[in-house]
Amino acid sequence: MSNRMGQIALGLVVLLYCFAAQAGPAWRLDKAQEVYPLSQRIEYSEDPSGQLGIEDLVRQPEQAWKKHRDPLPNFGFSQSTYWFRLTVQTTDEAQQWLLEVAYPMLDEVSIYTFTGVQALQTVHTGDSRPFMDRPHKHTTFVIPLLLPPAKPVTVYLRIKSTGTVQVPLYLWQDAAFHERNETSTILLGGYFGIILIMIVYVSLLYIKIREASYIYYALFVAMIGLFTAGLWGWGYRYLWPEAVRFQQYNVAFFISLSIVFAARFIHQFLGLKQKAPKIGHILTGTALISLANLILLPLIGYHVGVQIALAMTLVAALAALFAGIRLWRQGDYMARYFTTAWGLFLISALLATLEKIGLMPSTFWADFILPVGVISILGLLSFTLGEKINRGKQERIQAQQQIILLKEENQAELEQKIAERTIELEQANASLKLLATTDSLTGMFNRQHFLERADQEINTAWRYQHPIAVIMLDIDFFKSVNDTYGHDVGDKVLQHLSVLCRRIIRETDVLGRLGGEEFGIVLLESSAASAAAMAERLRHEIEVSPYEHPGASIKVTVSLGVCAVEAPQQPVTIEQMLKVADDALYQAKHAGRNRVVVSTDVSSR
Repeated sequence: MSNRMGQIALGLVVLLYCFAAQAGPAWRLDKAQEVYPLSQRIEYSEDPSGQLGIEDLVRQPEQAWKKHRDPLPNFGFSQSTYWFRLTVQTTDEAQQWLLEVAYPMLDEVSIYTFTGVQALQTVHTGDSRPFMDRPHKHTTFVIPLLLPPAKPVTVYLRIKSTGTVQVPLYLWQDAAFHERNETSTILLGGYFGIILIMIVYVSLLYIKIREASYIYYALFVAMIGLFTAGLWGWGYRYLWPEAVRFQQYNVAFFISLSIVFAARFIHQFLGLKQKAPKIGHILTGTALISLANLILLPLIGYHVGVQIALAMTLVAALAALFAGIRLWRQGDYMARYFTTAWGLFLISALLATLEKIGLMPSTFWADFILPVGVISILGLLSFTLGEKINRGKQERIQAQQQIILLKEENQAELEQKIAERTIELEQANASLKLLATTDSLTGMFNRQHFLERADQEINTAWRYQHPIAVIMLDIDFFKSVNDTYGHDVGDKVLQHLSVLCRRIIRETDVLGRLGGEEFGIVLLESSAASAAAMAERLRHEIEVSPYEHPGASIKVTVSLGVCAVEAPQQPVTIEQMLKVADDALYQAKHAGRNRVVVSTDVSSR
């Protein structure tokens, strides 16, 4: 067993010696320099199989190592393993530097350092390991390098990741690194502060107005915040440091959820169901695909899942932009702000996606494209939501003013209509009352109303001890008129007689048809003598005024019975007075008709 270990150790020593020989001239470090960007100072070698170990590199020819020329190494979504090497040398004293791999989404990061044939340190880290295992507790991968005095040190770096392979490398002095870290922490703290403020602001708006688009927007902002926290390593450091498996999927997870909430927000905010249903269907499709991607992430893996999420982001952003432009052209006031916001977001998302997949060079400023785009869209959309409320408030005020104006106009119109309707109702009531109290043939009071009026007048006469008289009038031989000329002519005769009666009696007297050819008259303030005179006048006028029918002059006579009370000493009813008048009428009929009989005795009735 000891012989076996000895052979392995000897082989490693030989390999390490070969590595040192192949590393090239050493790069001298100046202690006065605070930071060295390493991207254009390193060499790299691609291992498509991912199976090579550090001992295997010695068998590769020098041509396998390539000089890196771009500002930042970015190999896009690659399944290969990448090796990097760099040789540095200090001055006459030992120094400690910090090697930073400034992209926190790399799965496997391994560092090997050698001086000559001596292995100095080996460090394995990456986001596939628990955060607390890192040699330096930072959002990116930071490895302290102890460099011996005046000796060349070769650094080998092995990188493998299922996501985009970006390897921004920096060599820092300790003080400069922490100073830069404080500055970036303040800036990122401001960024996440803005995110939190927007979430609270929009949530309060939702509580106030209870519109679904606002809660969808708050959830969208929250997912964007969590996505960027995961992308920059802050999520793994502060929110889920022990959730290693979730760390592998968090970016694709939060991108997919942000698309779902963004699609629902755009649907609700722009009213796409009514205004642009086809674009609405596209957004619904992206949301459903994103949900499926979310569910299937453990099966399809991060490499595929994040590319689907990025593709859906671009589709959703383009659909939202087209929807905004379409509604803007249709005159939608709020679509202007919405379109501007999504246009900026689309540009930033497109540039960030191209940078992540390696189609655009990675630069220092490229890291700021996405956060600037996020802040822009969140700021503009938050302003748009607030403006929507103000716009709605102004529209409500205008609507209320219009309602008040319409109410005033309608009130005047309503009052006029009410007045007209009141007159119509009064006229209708008068007509109904007339129909209810009038005999339809002669226009006189009907029997019921005549008796009611007569009772009122008799009670008044008794109360004030005024004279009053009642006349009963009956047409003589009226049956022969009907038999000779027919009932239609008989009706004409009755109408003719009612005209004659109205012509002779006073306006204050009460005239009514009691039934058939029998009529009643109440004479107010009338003594027996004046009542007899009125009755005689009626009899004479009717006798000398025949009804002129085509082809015949129909002459009729009437018999009249009069009941007169000079000053009632006790209450008298109309029934009593009609009974007396009816008896007098009977006497007139018995005496030969066409005459007047007067009676003043109502005491026995």
